[in-house]
Amino acid sequence: MQIPDRLACVGFMLLIWSGAGAHASAVKLDTVQERQQYAYRLGVARTAYFHVITNGDEDASKQAHAALTQFEQEYPGDPVGKAYHGSLQLLDVSHSWAVWNLRKQTTNGLAMLDEAVSQAPDEPEVRFIRAATSWHLPGFLHRRAQSEADFALLAGHAERAAQDGRLPVELAAATFDYWGQILVDRKDVAGAREAFGAALRVAPQSPGAADAGRRLGQLK
Repeated sequence: MQIPDRLACVGFMLLIWSGAGAHASAVKLDTVQERQQYAYRLGVARTAYFHVITNGDEDASKQAHAALTQFEQEYPGDPVGKAYHGSLQLLDVSHSWAVWNLRKQTTNGLAMLDEAVSQAPDEPEVRFIRAATSWHLPGFLHRRAQSEADFALLAGHAERAAQDGRLPVELAAATFDYWGQILVDRKDVAGAREAFGAALRVAPQSPGAADAGRRLGQLK
C-alpha cells in the first residue's frame, strides 16, 4: 500500500504554498497579540510541513512532526493543526518502508482529517486540506467523492471567504481550479469555464490561476 504518491501531491501543495499567510483561527483568541502569536506559530508549522513536500526526506518529516506537535501543544485540539498533521501522516506513508505500519498510518491520517472538518466545518482552510489531500489518494480508499463534495462546498464560499480574509486568495484560486476540473469530468463545460474564470479573478498571479488559465484555454 503506497499512498499517496508524494510526487503526485507536489502540484496541489505548490498551489497552497504561496497562500500560507492569512488565516482566521477556529480557536478562541481574544487579543490582537494572541492572534498574531497564533498566526506566527501556525506559519512555522506550515513551513515545516511544506519542507516535506520540497525536500521529501526523513529529516524534513521529523521536523514537520515536531513543529506540528509543538503547535498542537500550544493550541490543543486546534482543527487547522490537526488537518495538517493528518495530511502529513499520509505523506509519510508515501515514502515509508515500514509496510507493516502503513495501514495504521493511513487510517490515523484520514481520521485526523475527518475529525478536523467535523470540529470546524466552516473553517475553509481545514476543509481545503482534506479536499486536496483526498483528491490525490488512490481510488481504493474511496475518498474522491468526499473530495468533490468538499470542493463543491468550498466553491460556493471561497471568493467571499477570501474577501473576508478567512481564506488566502491563493487557496481560493486553487479551490476554483480543482472545482473546474471536477466539472470538466462531469461534462459541465459552462460551469468549468466559470470556475476557471473565478480562479483567474480572485488571484490572477497565483499558481492555481495559472493552471486554471491553461485549462480554460483547452476548453471547447
